[in-house]
Amino acid sequence: MKSRVLTAIGLIPFVLGAFFCANPIPILLLAGIASLLSLSELARLINTPTVWLGLLWPLLFRMMGPELGGPLMLVPTFLVGVFATWQASQDKESAPFIAPFASLWPIVPIIGLVMMHGIAPVHTVWKLTSPLLLAVIPLWGGDTAAIFAGKAFGKTPLAPKISPKKTVEGGIANLLACLVVATLVANAIGQSVLVGLLCGTVAGILGQIGDLFESGLKRAVGVKDSGTLLPGHGGILDRIDSILFTAPFVWLITSLLK
Repeated sequence: MKSRVLTAIGLIPFVLGAFFCANPIPILLLAGIASLLSLSELARLINTPTVWLGLLWPLLFRMMGPELGGPLMLVPTFLVGVFATWQASQDKESAPFIAPFASLWPIVPIIGLVMMHGIAPVHTVWKLTSPLLLAVIPLWGGDTAAIFAGKAFGKTPLAPKISPKKTVEGGIANLLACLVVATLVANAIGQSVLVGLLCGTVAGILGQIGDLFESGLKRAVGVKDSGTLLPGHGGILDRIDSILFTAPFVWLITSLLK
């Protein structure tokens, strides 16, 4: 637990700095690093190098333009990536052919985060109203609430075969905390209460599903962590699994309900 907390404390300033910086270079660098590390870990999990073809997806979406490469397109594309990732973990023979589509699982949400931040040149130093905050900060609040509530009140296993330590009580606390934090964040960045509640619901439900999905994936391939980069957390996928499931839908919500 100590190493987990120290790692989080060390990373949060850099992550928030990229989120709040108006210049797009920090968020693009962060997205690039996260993409490379995620694909590296995914290639290890499903044991095929063709995952690296996923580096072509951002270029393809860019060529498609905002209408075809926007949130309405990326949400179903992300779901294709989730399905392909699971299939690749189950069928080793077809994994090399499925892997380029499996790479959509991490790549699409990272694209969504960048697009929510906005990459147009600006004339200010800080940008404090980025919608991507609704895809990340509620998850931090939810995770914290789940840990404390799970330890204090957790008795009912949530998914014992996938993640034995998670409890229903912790899951409920996670959802409630996500709703509260997302509503507060939405108000702070100029979004409506409805947007806050919808994003909080997405974070509280899909965030936990993302965590369970990655746990199930690791069990399917027989590994404890996706990597060893982050002490106390494992790999980058272990750290952002919830964000991957939340980001595409938060982008959709904030795009439709401007």
